[in-house]
Amino acid sequence: MLTLASAYVNAANGGYGDFLPCWCLIYSDIFGAMMYSFLTFRFRCFSSYVLGVFGVLAVLAPTTVAFADFDRGLSYYQQGDAARAAVEWKQDAENGHAMAAFLVGHMYKSGNGLEQSSGLAYPYFMQAAVAGNPAAQVQIAHYFYAGDERANIEQDYREAIGWFEKAALQLSAEAQYYLGVMHRSGQGVTRDRAEGLRWLFLAEVKAYVPAFLLLAEIHARGDGVVEDPVKAAMYLDLARRYVDPAAATPVNEKMAALNKYISADERAEGLLQADMWVRAHETNE
Repeated sequence: MLTLASAYVNAANGGYGDFLPCWCLIYSDIFGAMMYSFLTFRFRCFSSYVLGVFGVLAVLAPTTVAFADFDRGLSYYQQGDAARAAVEWKQDAENGHAMAAFLVGHMYKSGNGLEQSSGLAYPYFMQAAVAGNPAAQVQIAHYFYAGDERANIEQDYREAIGWFEKAALQLSAEAQYYLGVMHRSGQGVTRDRAEGLRWLFLAEVKAYVPAFLLLAEIHARGDGVVEDPVKAAMYLDLARRYVDPAAATPVNEKMAALNKYISADERAEGLLQADMWVRAHETNE
């Protein structure tokens, strides 16, 4: 059962000011559900990314399609009637509404309001992805990254990296993280650890917890970089600060595994650097 998250978007442009504040609640809920399954970070840290996504999606919504069905879907969803919302949004998706297609895809994937089926979700995600929806592009990338028998999709790293790139260029931290992983491991591309680091740093500045953890490991072990226990300690502490407490177990496990590479003095210095990172990034928000 999904829980609506609080969100705010200044969306007076484009004539969508009347319905976007309601839609933000739905989208922030669904966007959160799609984030890295066992790690999340606090809403304030990805609000700038969400604002960018909404700016893109407002342009994507077809202006020639009436919003009556979409608005009814929002109302039904907020009332807890996901099944009736799905009926309205499926109709809009058939009329070319990219946001509606994305929402229907997620409902099929999660089994919320529709039967759970990654195969049935795929064409809706693809419709939205082709229209330029970065969250849908990430979903399509995952189909090819892992493969999906129900959707009749074979694992194809090159196809996955193409979709991750599309989303990453629209500031998706998750996509940037996966590009970092794939470039460092040579999945679908020639292995290039420097290029991988570049993508990981882009995800890191968005306070994406998986990027913090991977960067901590890279610096603790000196994996393609100069070994730097202080920086490793900094990234571990940032992960601890930004992870949702309910999903903190993987962070605690990673800290326990890497602490053997970090002395007490290095850990203390890392905490100071983490404080500086937070101050710098909060100032820039």
